[in-house]
Amino acid sequence: MAEFRGWGGAALVTGASGGIGLEIARLLAAREMNLILVARSEDNLHILARQLTAAHRIRAVPIAVDLAAKDGETRLAEALGEIDLTVDLLVNNAGIGIYGPFANQGIAREAEMIRLNTIAPTILTALFLPGMIRRRHGRILNVASTAGFAPTPWLGTYGATKAFLISWTHALDVELRGTGVRVSVCCPGTTSTAFLRVSGAGAQRAQRFPEHTAAYVAKECLKGLDRGQRVIVVGALNKLHHLGTSLLPTSWAASVAGDVNRPKASGRSLRRES
Repeated sequence: MAEFRGWGGAALVTGASGGIGLEIARLLAAREMNLILVARSEDNLHILARQLTAAHRIRAVPIAVDLAAKDGETRLAEALGEIDLTVDLLVNNAGIGIYGPFANQGIAREAEMIRLNTIAPTILTALFLPGMIRRRHGRILNVASTAGFAPTPWLGTYGATKAFLISWTHALDVELRGTGVRVSVCCPGTTSTAFLRVSGAGAQRAQRFPEHTAAYVAKECLKGLDRGQRVIVVGALNKLHHLGTSLLPTSWAASVAGDVNRPKASGRSLRRES
């Protein structure tokens, strides 16, 4: 199995300052791919860019932008206009999630999540895909979640945004047959990143599935990309989960997920990031 290394261009990774995005960036740098690193944390991005440049003698360009903001994609496009790098691989990784009753979350928080989890990947793909098609090569990797396999009470909007990514990936990959461009979606389960720590969700709901490290998830995502897989499910139990949810009626799957995700006790609404 050959490792994907691009065609001399760069990999653009969103959410690159921590968690899965950080680990994907490290692995791609080790493959000697140039990088465009996108996240909100300007200081962390500059430190990471210097580290990866020194360790692997690549070019790593940091761009600090909040893709959840209403003008996030516009600001990113403006910054990219000053960079003389083509994008061979787009990694749509940045995402946030809200855990708890939907009625408690508020309009602004739900809208922010929908913008970052669905609108930003859509706009970025629309920005880079035409160039990939013209060059007749390119890869797009969307990072979704096992929460996208079935309705997920207490994580309802988050799960729906990840279901969007999965469905959209299927559609795009079929559309792009014969163009030299492929689209994949990676679906990890619970991952030991700041996503859970920031939200406090780990303390609010029972843990029924093992956690994977961000490094393991990143490795599996790229392994699936190398193999040309359209849907990459990380972990044996998560693969069984995928199979089970595909066999159950949607109403049953929603009820089971509701029991699994139900908060241990009533409490404040929680936000979690990936």
